[in-house]
Amino acid sequence: MSDAASLPRLIILANRQKIPVARALEGLRPWLAERTRIVAEPDTMALRRGGACEIPDADLAIVLGGDGTMLAQARHLCDRGMPMLGVNFGKLGFLAEFSPEGLRKHWDSIADGTCRTTDRFMMEVRVFDAAAADCQVGRLDMDHCKHASVALNDAVVTAGEPFRMVEMSLAIEPDEGSTATHVSGDGVIVSTSTGSTAYNLAAGGPIISPGVDAFCVTPICVHSLAFRSIVVRPEAGICIRLDSANRGTALVIDGQETIKLAAHEQIFVQKHDPPLRLVRNPDITYWKMLAQKMQWAVPPRRE
Repeated sequence: MSDAASLPRLIILANRQKIPVARALEGLRPWLAERTRIVAEPDTMALRRGGACEIPDADLAIVLGGDGTMLAQARHLCDRGMPMLGVNFGKLGFLAEFSPEGLRKHWDSIADGTCRTTDRFMMEVRVFDAAAADCQVGRLDMDHCKHASVALNDAVVTAGEPFRMVEMSLAIEPDEGSTATHVSGDGVIVSTSTGSTAYNLAAGGPIISPGVDAFCVTPICVHSLAFRSIVVRPEAGICIRLDSANRGTALVIDGQETIKLAAHEQIFVQKHDPPLRLVRNPDITYWKMLAQKMQWAVPPRRE
């Protein structure tokens, strides 16, 4: 076997619309080309989940651009099962943990597969029209499915214009006979543990360690003092039926993909397989990032 044939196969996913990424790629790509076999460099703006099946097999996908780019590419490559490594530009990211310098520093362990990794579970999100039967795990009325997607962070039902409260029926583990809970408010967030530090946290939901596979259901300004966030096992199905909707009511996937919703439609969320495998930066930990980005557990300043 030749030396070239033994090199790891690499996919480069670069957000070239970001000027720092385009500039850094000019020097980083030749450096990577000496150490890998670059098998694909798809356009990240045009890539979609359906088209990702045409990308050649690879041992690693390097994503350059930051957490937003990581979220989008994770959805596109979710069925491929290859590890992803995020390179950020300008600030520390929860998902894009490496700087270009850190990538070079740890390249040997990344290339030989000894660099630590973590698996992050993702969610399947489906929207069913008003004629669909009530959703249950393993029994979905796919003839009435109008949209299907995946999410790494969250799926958010938001009331939208004209910003009146919407009425929802929320059922957790409906296949086990649970009754729906009536909810009036501005919406509901269903997040993964990875997404617990995003919109979920801003809405008062808990931080969940990324090593814990769980959904978190957090209400948005609901008309109740008793509705608090709840953490649910990943095997559970979560069904939200819109009893009423505004003209702007929508489902938002990872803050990037928007699907218009109408009254009596259902949103069904369940675990997606396979999980996303992320290559971790050995120099930092999740809790260190949490302290730096969110000021978690930072003591008060004393003047």
